[in-house]
Amino acid sequence: MHELGMATEILDVALAEAARHKATKITTIYLRVGVIRAIEPEHLAFMFEHLSSGTLAEGVKLSIEEMPVQVECASCGVTETPAFAWECPKCKGHEISVKGGDALDIVSIDIEV
Repeated sequence: MHELGMATEILDVALAEAARHKATKITTIYLRVGVIRAIEPEHLAFMFEHLSSGTLAEGVKLSIEEMPVQVECASCGVTETPAFAWECPKCKGHEISVKGGDALDIVSIDIEV
């Protein structure tokens, strides 16, 4: 259900933008998705394909860039990691702050007019 909700939101935004620009077709949607969101790109693409059937976005290509988590460690500095961290991935220290990794951004949409 997680990917279904996201696919619905992405489709709604893409269709609104396409209408605003009087597009005849949406060809590609470029996304940035943080790894903390635990999105399976294949599931998201499948849901999007199902939802977009019969719309300007039918057959669209979803280009998904996964964004890592940044761990700022008092000892090591900043490190990127592919999952949420409770400790520094380098020194295993616990004096860290975790940033990012939770984004869901539509970077751009390619359309035909």
